[in-house]
Amino acid sequence: MATERKKRSKTSSFTLLELVVSMAVLMLLMALLLTATDMASKTWRSTTEKMRAFENARAGFDLINSTLSQAVLQTYWDYDDPAHPTKYELSSELQFLSLPMNQMLQSGGSLPEANFPTHGLFFQAPTGAVLNQASYGGLPLLLNAYGYYVEYSDDSAEIPNFLKSLPGFKPRYRYRLKQWKVPAESIALYQNTSGVGGKNYVGYPTSLSWIDLANPAATAIAENVVALVIHPINPQSAGGAATELTADFVYNSRNNYTIAPAVYQHNQLPPEVEVIMVAIDEASAVRIFNNSPTSPGLAVGLFTDPTKIDGNNGDLKKLTDDLTQRRLNFIVMRSTVKIRGAGWIQD
Repeated sequence: MATERKKRSKTSSFTLLELVVSMAVLMLLMALLLTATDMASKTWRSTTEKMRAFENARAGFDLINSTLSQAVLQTYWDYDDPAHPTKYELSSELQFLSLPMNQMLQSGGSLPEANFPTHGLFFQAPTGAVLNQASYGGLPLLLNAYGYYVEYSDDSAEIPNFLKSLPGFKPRYRYRLKQWKVPAESIALYQNTSGVGGKNYVGYPTSLSWIDLANPAATAIAENVVALVIHPINPQSAGGAATELTADFVYNSRNNYTIAPAVYQHNQLPPEVEVIMVAIDEASAVRIFNNSPTSPGLAVGLFTDPTKIDGNNGDLKKLTDDLTQRRLNFIVMRSTVKIRGAGWIQD
């Protein structure tokens, strides 16, 4: 009986070697668990920091998409020439305009590409924003004029004067996504809707043109946005493939029927607009800009041909490769916006 108890006790115990092996396995498992936990924590922190870094850029991108989808032209059918009519055609007093910003003319002349890279977008939408709420606040569908573009500039225009007067104040130079927004009671659209200064307008050739980026002053809605690409397309073409509506990124609804190859721009909204935006984070901006008033010239010379956006030698890859070489953290945002008010007629 005693021998049997001794044998049972011997078989139920662990040897020193077994304990050492067990501890080694346990420590290995704990090391693997700690490594996995640390990697997950770093990934979470990196993702969170990236989301925070590009939070304003994403908000600006969403704002463009939301507002652009509401663009209108309020077209109607009218004679082509009231004095000598030959046909009915689509007419409108409103305008949709997208173009490279270095083709935009303002009162001081053309805009420099280094400070106004890539594209601008200008249109009207019934969003009901007014200055005089007492008189017009109950009219939510009043028209507003909108513009979106990228500008390299300082922030002094948006800093209160008492801060600018403090010792050591220095303006911050950055690329910024700008919004130009005109209240309903201030729109100058109906001052000039015909003639050279109206139908063929692609900038600011006369004092009656409705786009004046200084009146009211455009405001920054996101910092460190280095590129904005506006790409109008027609998804309704035969065969199901989207077709280009412009050969040079200029889409002007006041173009006449002879503007090749976009012969259908005349008083029509593009059915869809692809919007591409590229932004860098603040740490990258501090490192590359060094708060210099001279633009670093990012995206200069790119996005002039809609057929060369993508691909191994495309403009988007050229830009992202350049940002990568400069060791800049960046994000590319891309969407296709369907314009609800577009009634496309290809005739």
